[in-house]
Amino acid sequence: MNQPKKALGGLLLILFCSQLSADELSVDLQRTCVKEKLGEHKGIKGHPLEASDFDEYCKCETDFVMKKATEEQLAQVEKKHSAKPTWLKKLKSQAPKICIEQKKPTTT
Repeated sequence: MNQPKKALGGLLLILFCSQLSADELSVDLQRTCVKEKLGEHKGIKGHPLEASDFDEYCKCETDFVMKKATEEQLAQVEKKHSAKPTWLKKLKSQAPKICIEQKKPTTT
C-alpha cells in the first residue's frame, strides 16, 4: 500500500517541477520578447515606448511558442539561453498573425 503512495508522490513531484520549468521558460521568453521589441522600436520618435507597451503582445507570442513547440525544442531553449534556433525564429515570425488582430469596426 505504501509503494503506490510513493510512486504517486514521485510522479506529482516530477509534474510540479516540469510545470515550474515551463513557467520559468515562459517568463524568460516574455522578457526576451519585450527586450527585442523595445530594441526594434527604439528609434521611433514621439511617444517613447516602455516595456509595458509590449506586455500583451509578448504574452501572446510566448503562449503561441509554448503551444507550438515540442518538449524537445523547449528543452533546447532552456539549455541555450543565448542561441536562438531556427524553429524559434520561425514560430516568432508566425506569432504576429495570431497576436496582432486586425480590428474590424463593429456595426449594430
